[in-house]
Amino acid sequence: MTEDSTGPQPPDPAQTERGFRKLYWSVGLKVLAGVGVLALIDLQTLPSKWWAIPFLLVGGWLVLVNLSTMVVLVKAHHHYRHGPEDTTPLQQQDRTERQVHIASYVVLGLTILVMAPLSRHVENIVDKAPFLMGMGAAGVAIAAFVLWMIKRLVPGFYQRNSEARGGAVLGLFFSIVVLVILGSAWIDRSSAMGRARLERYAVKDTGSNIKSGSNYVHLYRPGQRSEDFRIKVRRKELEAIAGRDSVDLLVGRGDLGVEHVLEVRP
Repeated sequence: MTEDSTGPQPPDPAQTERGFRKLYWSVGLKVLAGVGVLALIDLQTLPSKWWAIPFLLVGGWLVLVNLSTMVVLVKAHHHYRHGPEDTTPLQQQDRTERQVHIASYVVLGLTILVMAPLSRHVENIVDKAPFLMGMGAAGVAIAAFVLWMIKRLVPGFYQRNSEARGGAVLGLFFSIVVLVILGSAWIDRSSAMGRARLERYAVKDTGSNIKSGSNYVHLYRPGQRSEDFRIKVRRKELEAIAGRDSVDLLVGRGDLGVEHVLEVRP
């Protein structure tokens, strides 16, 4: 008389993937919740800057803790799918593969350097939401095309299982999206300079961002049914605007049809 073997059964791959997806959704939503809490500091007018501290603590904790959890989760998922990490030194990899790897990190470094000076051009767009959505979608499409071309021309770039290679791929994708948004804002603002005109806007509120130290002014067009918008100003411009109910702005419309605030003339 024989008995069937009843040893431990291997995990169902489909069920394991569903488990990873659920964890991604759970951690991702917590990160978004943290970002939402931090965004309240800019979106809401607080009675005092000290009121921002609990928002910073809660939002920062949600973002940092869950981003750390996301990194661990991604590593575990990658290890489950592809096995142990490839530890081949970069110097011993294919020449073209090595060049693309290094170029990806160079582009990421340059992107980080230009984000601060070029972000002002995006901040001073009158209607930011449509611009960010349109250029963001264009950036994603361009980044996806570039990575697809790399996969076609340098297939080994994706076949190597390593954390550094994953960072190169994600960094390049992020860099292209950001550069498309910031670069298009900079170029379009340059074209708007030739169509500059002086307009008066009503001042709704002024303030500073406690996290970055940036100064902002909330404005709106008097007599029009339009929502207020925010522009980034220098400290001396903020001091000149403080206490006023209106301000003159030099605005212009670029080749993309986007309206830019070119100069503040209080």
